[in-house]
Amino acid sequence: MIEQSVIDELIEKVFSEDALPKLLERLNEENKKLSRRYEEIKKSISSIVDVIAKGYFHPSLHEKLTELEQQKAEIEVRIKEMNNLPDTSFITEEKIRQYLLKDKEVLEVGDPHKIKQILPTYINKIIVYRDRIEAHFRLSVDDTVCAWMVAANRSQL
Repeated sequence: MIEQSVIDELIEKVFSEDALPKLLERLNEENKKLSRRYEEIKKSISSIVDVIAKGYFHPSLHEKLTELEQQKAEIEVRIKEMNNLPDTSFITEEKIRQYLLKDKEVLEVGDPHKIKQILPTYINKIIVYRDRIEAHFRLSVDDTVCAWMVAANRSQL
C-alpha cells in the first residue's frame, strides 16, 4: 500500500533517534541565518539612509531601500510568528523529541483520522510515478530526507 510505504519511510527518516540531533541542528542553523540576514538588512538600510542624508540621491537608491524595507518586514513577520508559537522561547532537543515521539505514536497506532491530521506537518507532496513513489518531506535533515524514491511494481499502484 502506498500510504504505508510513505509512513514507514517517514518513521525511518524523520522520527528515528538518528534524525533528532540533525533536526535540532538544522533548526538552529535556520534561526541563526534568519537573524544574520535581518542584521545585514538593517545595516544596508542604515547605509542607504546615511548616503541620502548626505545629499546623494539616485532613483536606484530609493528602489534598493524599498526592496530592503520589504525584506525586513517579511523577516519581522517570520520572527513574530516564531515567537508566537507556544513554548518556543527555548527549543531544546528534549522538546523536539517529545513532539516527534507524540506524532510517531500517532503513526504507529494507525488511526487514519489522526494520521491525516499530522501528515501535512511532515510531508510537502507525494508524487506517484509508474515505477516509483517520491515523497518530499517538509522537515529535511539532509537531501535524502527531502525526497526518497521506492521501487514499486504496478500491482501496488
